[in-house]
Amino acid sequence: MTLGEKLSKLRKEYNYTQEQLADILGVSRQSISKWESDIAYPETEKLIELGKIFECSMDYLLKDEVAEKTGASIPETTFTEKVTEISKKVMTDKNKGKAKKILKIIGIILAAFLVVDIISIILYFCVLGTPH
Repeated sequence: MTLGEKLSKLRKEYNYTQEQLADILGVSRQSISKWESDIAYPETEKLIELGKIFECSMDYLLKDEVAEKTGASIPETTFTEKVTEISKKVMTDKNKGKAKKILKIIGIILAAFLVVDIISIILYFCVLGTPH
């Protein structure tokens, strides 16, 4: 069963309309419809909220092969803490190094363009002279 099929089933089990669930999550009814149709997928934050609302694990929501709602559930606080911890690590360690490298490369490229522009201006005036 896909994520969309599970969301539709759970929403109906909990007697929510798409509009009601959308209001709870702070999204549009069309978003709920797209999720249930497997056209789009909810953001991580919304998945966590859905797990809380429907009292189910992320394994159940995200893994097609997990068919029972009461699968191996991670306690809410532990899961949230893990997501926060991973987010902090990714944002601080990995991306800062990559960002610095990208900024250096951009700086080198801009410097190269500047040098080419200066050389072309010098050559222009040397060949054609100053305009009168």
